[in-house]
Amino acid sequence: MKSDEIAALRTESHGFVYQPCISIITPVFNTPVAWLTECVESVLAQAYEKWELILIDDDSTDPEMLKVLRELGARDSRIVLAKDEKRGGISAASNRGLALAGGEWVGFLDHDDLLEPDALFHNVKWLQDHRDADLIYSDEDKLTEQGFDSPIFKPDWSPDYFLSCNYICHFTLVRCELMQKIGGFRSEFDGAQDYDLFLRIIEQTNRIDHVPRVLYHWRRSLTSTADNIRRKPGSLETGRLALEAYLERQQESGHVTVDWRTHAYWIKRQLTEARKISIIIPARDRVDLLARCLESLTSKTSYAPYEIVVVDNDSQSEEARAYFSHFKHRLLRYSGPFNFSAMNNFAVEQTDSPWLLFLNNDTEVIEGDWLTIMAEHVQRPEVGAVGPRLLYPDDTVQHAGIVVGVGGIAEHAFRGLPAEAPGVCRQLQTTRNYSAVTGACLLTRRDVFDEVGGFDEERLPVTFSDVDLCLKMRRAGYRVVYTPFAKLYHHESGTRRPAVEPLETEVMRERWPDVLEHDPYYNPNLSRERADFSLGK
Repeated sequence: MKSDEIAALRTESHGFVYQPCISIITPVFNTPVAWLTECVESVLAQAYEKWELILIDDDSTDPEMLKVLRELGARDSRIVLAKDEKRGGISAASNRGLALAGGEWVGFLDHDDLLEPDALFHNVKWLQDHRDADLIYSDEDKLTEQGFDSPIFKPDWSPDYFLSCNYICHFTLVRCELMQKIGGFRSEFDGAQDYDLFLRIIEQTNRIDHVPRVLYHWRRSLTSTADNIRRKPGSLETGRLALEAYLERQQESGHVTVDWRTHAYWIKRQLTEARKISIIIPARDRVDLLARCLESLTSKTSYAPYEIVVVDNDSQSEEARAYFSHFKHRLLRYSGPFNFSAMNNFAVEQTDSPWLLFLNNDTEVIEGDWLTIMAEHVQRPEVGAVGPRLLYPDDTVQHAGIVVGVGGIAEHAFRGLPAEAPGVCRQLQTTRNYSAVTGACLLTRRDVFDEVGGFDEERLPVTFSDVDLCLKMRRAGYRVVYTPFAKLYHHESGTRRPAVEPLETEVMRERWPDVLEHDPYYNPNLSRERADFSLGK
């Protein structure tokens, strides 16, 4: 930033009604002198001036660094130096810093990383209108010898994504009172100490906010996890143990595995009760599609119990009549113009299963555990809807969640990418939250479906009714979950794809203006034309 821009922000900050002191905690151990100096200078350059920097020397042995550390400490009265006589590791050093902190908020800065000059400013500016926040995080990038690289533009608070990886990371401010309540860092989780810390924080609060700006530069060195997590594989295992401990505290039965392709976690939750699922499939003619769908369902699905309920919308072909004349599953007849919403609502009324799966007739099961994986999530009381990864027959992505407000009203995430591509920040291959998932394969509970009023058959008869349903669930306080571990083929080209009616578009714009303007699970710095999580307009 230019000096005049920093000065303008400094002047603006003087007018803040709320001006808390920010205690920045930085453990130091044999840091290269140039990097340590740059780190401290990035704090000295802050536009927001009410801070203290607590540098804790964790028994360093480099004489030159120790000399420079004393010189840096003498540069500003807001810099506090402390020393551990015996090396205790990053958690012990951080806790020593916390014990010395006098601020209302604490932030964490690694000894070789940099803050943007406006980092504290934007956090405190956010607090002017969000005084109830307990944790605030920002976007970040990597600092290399060639300059800044690999920006990470994060979603707003996404609990399930966080349980897949510590995407919060840097830069983070935490209310000091909350830090004291949970007891600070725990040395047994060194290497993943911040992940363990955040997991204990989210047990105490859901007031977790996001500033969508790159405010932190994480130095990428040959020994750091910023360069390659495989350089410190123990950190992944420690993070897995932190997740296991979290599940135990939550009294949730599950097993955490590490996906070494993405370096992310997969929580395999125990299905406490396999409840009956009504699989509702609208159809009209095209019995070739329906027959393939049903054959894959019955031959591959390992979940039980379930029933298949086909809603026939005035099929006319002789082939369809013959097929339905000896149909093995439950068949409902629905007459009238095609109305996806009404057909599904009609089927729900004719069934009594506690769980409901809405499924297109042009889908095909790939692996037998797909429905079990989805059910593991829908059993969670906080979850309203679950969607899988859907693939085109050429093994590219058809659906990996829905981003709202992109490409018009909504767009499927990562459409067209190779099925096993990681996606930006591993998000294609990790369980995460979205504003919506597709009605082509959507699992929900009957009580949630009824609570939000089902599909809107009056104003959204064909298009966007699935998005609207999910948004109603979110408004009612439920999460929408995408799991990449349940996979099906979606032969989308074989189905009827009516054009979007302007009326339905206007209904969505009228009903959901805020989320169309800002989908909380999609960073505002990313493309508004495509939902591939790329930079752009």
